[in-house]
Amino acid sequence: MTSKRARKLLLCVCGGYQAHTVPGFILSLRRHVADEVQVVLSHAAASLVARDAVEIASRNPVFVEMSDRAGGVYVPHIELSKGVDITLVFPATVNLLGKLANGIADELIPALLMASESPTIIVPVGNRSLIAHPATQRNLKTLRADGYLVVDPPDAVEVSSAEDIDERIGPFPYPALQMCMSAVLSGSLPAKAQRAGT
Repeated sequence: MTSKRARKLLLCVCGGYQAHTVPGFILSLRRHVADEVQVVLSHAAASLVARDAVEIASRNPVFVEMSDRAGGVYVPHIELSKGVDITLVFPATVNLLGKLANGIADELIPALLMASESPTIIVPVGNRSLIAHPATQRNLKTLRADGYLVVDPPDAVEVSSAEDIDERIGPFPYPALQMCMSAVLSGSLPAKAQRAGT
């Protein structure tokens, strides 16, 4: 449990299979981390989890498209990051990592992350081979150099084969993410606004 609470947390959800757990994860965040959770889903994530379930868990409208309008928000890739204490990207797919590392803002989540000045924690997920690929590792190195807080990928089931299904399913948030969120909220880690080049 984090020692200091965020007033508002922005959760960006990409299309990893973990997206189906997001409603329960939001309730955990509201209990332990943040007074308010605002959620943005990628197109792929929106096909894996019911938007209504996410809205009910977060008690906020959910945004998917750059053109979405709700709750008095008219320019979501700019307005959704306002007043946010911490941004969390989970699950962060290899596709999102590549876009963000290379400045491609063709969808709501990468555009929002590029425009945001809040401390941002990225939790990469994916097949072991995808995460280990040199291109992914270069992108992760770039994101860290840009000031994003990238935690190690969580242990997960290999969904293509169900490998490690007995050993890999455990509680979430896992300790590394909890420690990272605590450090950000206590001010002991630098904000993204202080990243190299700004």
